[in-house]
Amino acid sequence: MKRIVMILKRSLPALLALLLLLSGVAAEASAPADAVKQGDVLCFGEPDADSGFDGKWLVLDPAHTSMGTDGMFLASLNLVGADNGDPLVFRSIDGVSVSFSDRGESYASVHPGATDYQGSDLQQWCERFSQERFSSAEREALIPTFKSDSAIVISGLGLPLPGAKAGTVDFDPAENVLSGDRIFTLSVAEITNESYGFADDRARVAFYKGEASGYWLRSPHIPTFPLDVGFVFSFGSVMDYPVNASSMYQMTTYARPACNLDSARISVLEKLSEQDGVVVWRVSFEGEEANERSYDDSLPAAGKVMDLKTMFTTALVIVLVVVAALISLLVWLVVRLVKKRKSRR
Repeated sequence: MKRIVMILKRSLPALLALLLLLSGVAAEASAPADAVKQGDVLCFGEPDADSGFDGKWLVLDPAHTSMGTDGMFLASLNLVGADNGDPLVFRSIDGVSVSFSDRGESYASVHPGATDYQGSDLQQWCERFSQERFSSAEREALIPTFKSDSAIVISGLGLPLPGAKAGTVDFDPAENVLSGDRIFTLSVAEITNESYGFADDRARVAFYKGEASGYWLRSPHIPTFPLDVGFVFSFGSVMDYPVNASSMYQMTTYARPACNLDSARISVLEKLSEQDGVVVWRVSFEGEEANERSYDDSLPAAGKVMDLKTMFTTALVIVLVVVAALISLLVWLVVRLVKKRKSRR
């Protein structure tokens, strides 16, 4: 009996150390929701290789929804396409291609509301996405969002262009643009909000299956381009683009779904990795078994950006120089021709 007691006494420190270690591991595997910070990545939802959905969500605001209420505001880290991998359009319109000379005024006059987010192909895709890619517990954790967007003016290329004489890009207000949506696209105001981490073009670059691509916003352009809505170019600049993606400039067009999350429904928060201060968490929710799906915890490389203002300014200077040279050449030829005629007389 004494021998057993002695063995237990000697083993007690080791047992206590083991229990402390196990409790530490358990605490790390199930961290509280307030451990999440802006810029972290939450993993939930069913990944789908065909559409490009990898289940990774960038935390824009860890404490408030886009409505200002308690919760989290998230946007997909990477872009998502159709189920077969095709690009997505904001609204399907046949036979209309927008340019500076034909901005789609005739179509818009007959079909008002072409730039409305509610009822658009993209809004309907978001609704299907919310139903198909999440478990019932995950979908219940997505807060129905009600929101109206104010008008906003952002800096454009800094040069007067047809439909943008002030060099800015102007967007109309959108009343009740979100009406109970659980999954939706970002607005121009949100994608240019520094407090969400979108401090510059580089921060807005997003990838579709590893390739930087463009993605839709829900904000309607003012009537100077009546078929255009907000759009983020592959190099991160925010401009506008025709709803049917038919234009003199052809770009890839995908979705960057966003959502508001009820963080009180998080049951397990498991740390998968940490890279340069960014933590990737796997999330489980109340009302379901632990989320054991496999997620790629890698983070995309920094996107490449283009200085459009400098490019356009340089291009304009080159054009002016070429025009000046042509005018000078033309004047020289005329003067020479006149002199020849005078000499013949």
